[in-house]
Amino acid sequence: MNHYEKKINASSLIIRLPLYIAIFCAILCVTNGLTGYKVFKSLFEEEYENITQQFAYTALSYIDGDRILDYASGEPADDEWIATDEKLNALTQTAMLAYIYVTVPDREFTSRTYIYDTVHPDVVNGKVIPLGKTSSLKKYSEEYINSLKQVMIDNKPYIRFVYNDTGGHVTTSIPVKDRNGSTVAILSVVKPMSEVKSLKIRYLRYTFIFSAALTALFILIYIIVLSQKVTKPLVLVTHETANFARHKGEMSGILKKIKGKNEIATLARAVEKMSVDMHQYIRELTHTTAEKERLSAELDVATQIQANMLPRIFPPYGEHPEIELYATMEPAKEVGGDFYDFFMIDKEHFAFVVGDVSGKGVPAALFMVIAKTLIKNVGLQNKSPAQVFEQVNKQLCEGNDAGLFVTCWMGIVNLSTMELIFSNAGHTSPIIYNNNNVEYLTVRPNLMLAGMPDMKYKDHSIILNPGSRLFLYTDGITEATNSKNELFGEERLLKSIKSKQHLSPQKILTEMRKDIDEFVGDAPQFDDITMLEFVLKELKSRNDDSQKVN
Repeated sequence: MNHYEKKINASSLIIRLPLYIAIFCAILCVTNGLTGYKVFKSLFEEEYENITQQFAYTALSYIDGDRILDYASGEPADDEWIATDEKLNALTQTAMLAYIYVTVPDREFTSRTYIYDTVHPDVVNGKVIPLGKTSSLKKYSEEYINSLKQVMIDNKPYIRFVYNDTGGHVTTSIPVKDRNGSTVAILSVVKPMSEVKSLKIRYLRYTFIFSAALTALFILIYIIVLSQKVTKPLVLVTHETANFARHKGEMSGILKKIKGKNEIATLARAVEKMSVDMHQYIRELTHTTAEKERLSAELDVATQIQANMLPRIFPPYGEHPEIELYATMEPAKEVGGDFYDFFMIDKEHFAFVVGDVSGKGVPAALFMVIAKTLIKNVGLQNKSPAQVFEQVNKQLCEGNDAGLFVTCWMGIVNLSTMELIFSNAGHTSPIIYNNNNVEYLTVRPNLMLAGMPDMKYKDHSIILNPGSRLFLYTDGITEATNSKNELFGEERLLKSIKSKQHLSPQKILTEMRKDIDEFVGDAPQFDDITMLEFVLKELKSRNDDSQKVN
């Protein structure tokens, strides 16, 4: 770059930068003025909205809602009506309101009957509409009719702002209810906003005058300072950065001419210290890597804690050799939302459960801990899975701001009668081997837990035989996807279980995991995978024939 080119470029910056900043400041001036006015208008309307609502509810306190329909049906004014009308008139005048009126629209909203109507004396051509006067609504717009419906049908206040040459007015309408809570009429309060026009003119005038003056002053100062404080230092910084790239990080020292503490001087110092900064970046990167390793270690601990919360002693009960069971849970991330559990309720009843929390990661894991704990605590006091779900569902719905939910299957086996009572809260259907048949134990599932409070759940029952098996799982198996975007699916799962029904529970789960891995291949695991295989090996000994199944 020769001296002439440098001069031309510097001249171009000197001409263009002031022009650009002038255009920008002009746009900014107009934008700030309009934006400020919108904010001002919004605050102004909010204040009027609060004031008129206060007046509306004050007026509402004067009115007996139980008498409204009597007056609307033709009952003449009595002492109560006159007293109320006087109060409304007094409020209209003292609060500087234009109107307060109470009307009863017909069911089709084609007309309305006036019950009360007050007019401020300063309202030009204001006329009081007498009690019982019916006025047509057909001339009004659909928007206005919808506002009446909003108050009468939806029981929601309606606020409308109207602006005109005199400033405008705000109308607030609220429902009038009888003692039974039924909306019987509409109370409307109209307040003038005559001061809006003058406030708007003064605000815009002063805003634009001050903005224009400040903009002109800024441009003048900018043009004076630009050449020495901006343009020339920028050219030097540009030249030095180019030199830095051409000479492998070597600096010529030209940036030492830039003095001061402004942004360009800071940029010059930054370029001079670029190599130092690069080393600092490497150190910070090393620190970040160590921090990630620390977080990874903490997640490993969380993974171990979650794993320790799940039962891991198999077979679980030496005093109950008729129970053979094995279960595994593999989270998709470090921690997951799947869980399983099993426990003896008493000497005769054995409960086992598999659940799946919506979502993944730490939030799902925390919700899983709560759900598992509640199910076991309630289950130890109850022999009905449906009742367990109803109590747990109610507790999970409390404070569930995250909107998580749990699908769950729970079964309770009476070891004496071999009756299985189970309930399904939106979970996948287990596979049962009973009476030499391998099939899905399908019932109509109820809603998942934490979905809706006060839900009712249903118990189902089935009689098991010695050697009966149940395979419980989460949808991480059936929804496992390979690289072709194919699902493992229910049919493939049923076929795989049929081929392994002669194996032990632990061996079945091991072989099932191999089948899933072989199907998925190199595709990542997107969901937690939980499996539980339960076998009722033999009928528990009984003391008398009264325990036999009917």
